[in-house]
Amino acid sequence: MKLFEVRTLGPIVMALLLLCVFSTAFAATAFGPPIQVTPYPGKGYEPAVYVDQFGNIFATAHKENWQLVLGPDPNAPTYTRSMSWTWISTNKGQSFSDIQGLTPLSIEQHEFGDEGDMTLDDADHLYFVDTNVTDDTFTRWHSSGLGNVTLETTRPLVPAAQFVDDRPWIIAHGNGHVFYFGNEGDKVTYPLGQRTGSGFGPGRYTVYQSYDGAETFNSSGYTLKDSGWCRPAADHISNSLYVYAVCNNDGGGNDLTTGPDATGNIYAYVSADDGKSFSRYLIDHYKALDSSNSWPTVNVAPDGSIWALYVDAGTLQCSTDATGSTTCNPVNNLLKLYHSTNHGVTWTVSDITPMYGRYRYGSLSISRDGKRLGVGIYYRPNNTSPWFVYGAIWTPGAKPSLTSIDPTNPVASATSEAPGDLMGSWFNPDGTLGVIWTRSDPATAGLVRINRDIYFARSAASPAK
Repeated sequence: MKLFEVRTLGPIVMALLLLCVFSTAFAATAFGPPIQVTPYPGKGYEPAVYVDQFGNIFATAHKENWQLVLGPDPNAPTYTRSMSWTWISTNKGQSFSDIQGLTPLSIEQHEFGDEGDMTLDDADHLYFVDTNVTDDTFTRWHSSGLGNVTLETTRPLVPAAQFVDDRPWIIAHGNGHVFYFGNEGDKVTYPLGQRTGSGFGPGRYTVYQSYDGAETFNSSGYTLKDSGWCRPAADHISNSLYVYAVCNNDGGGNDLTTGPDATGNIYAYVSADDGKSFSRYLIDHYKALDSSNSWPTVNVAPDGSIWALYVDAGTLQCSTDATGSTTCNPVNNLLKLYHSTNHGVTWTVSDITPMYGRYRYGSLSISRDGKRLGVGIYYRPNNTSPWFVYGAIWTPGAKPSLTSIDPTNPVASATSEAPGDLMGSWFNPDGTLGVIWTRSDPATAGLVRINRDIYFARSAASPAK
């Protein structure tokens, strides 16, 4: 009888154990309350967030358009700023202030900037690139502990040879090896980034290399062949020379005289010589007629493997207006997760879409131990619903279970698109995930909505591993 009971109960116990494991793996991530980052009356959009080993949380964002040339900043010595927003939090995101400046007059805050990006190297330097449309300003800080951040240098030009920089990215690793990715906006008008390797050729993005902490750059750069919307990442393994970019190709159009084909390519650009040359490898195809297509996001795990996320269109709904112009809008989106364990040569592709609906501007992160993935993203169930911000932490091999981070406040109305052109997420040293996003102010009857604010939230606790 006892033997019968053991044999009968064994499968039941096993099923219960599997249910517990399944529930843990797919448990939704809880987030703390949203914190407004933009200091009133300052406004902004397009935020990104980065965290150093000490727990300093750094963030940047585009100033609101009507505040672009000279905006209000109650935290600055002059109460004004011309550079894009740059913030620091030393209390786990409970509050943010301006990053420490060089002089009482905050000279660096008055170098004009339109939109910027940040990165950290492995010697605790924080770099900030801020486009002024024709070139970029550069600023470098150094961290020596929580709240101990010193501005080391700033300058108003790279200089870069390309004529326009529509949206810059920056990555770094080692001690002062910095790579600025400049966006010309098309694949025709900048012909000077001439180099060798299968990754070289006419493209939207050009890589400019610095090996002295952004004091000087190669001013002609290396143009990534057929690159469209790109995001870069650097390998942080000690002494690694690997630098990557993951890009769509704008459907093969040159962005000046030719438009996209129906199907586009997503490429990995791989440098094994610290950004001096790149090889190009195909990752996947995507629906290039999608009017809302945007950047992939990419990160390198502690084991050197690469993870990337792309928000692709599911079903497209196309219409043609009286002028003959055709627009294709997505009815739904797919979240595609890419993983490479051989330095970007080959990739696995997974559909990790957690629920049907519309998604925009997903930001992928990797925990410091490499065991968990994190995401911040905008979502709505259909095209007649408002947009909200969501986040999740999950283990590779599973699908994320999204949590509405701010369920009482939509980031955009049902008649608007999600606030562009990006949002951010990053893991903290304690394993929690920070998400930063844009929220449009409520519409006022008869007036055009012109104000947006930046908010930040941190997951309440690290989930069980």
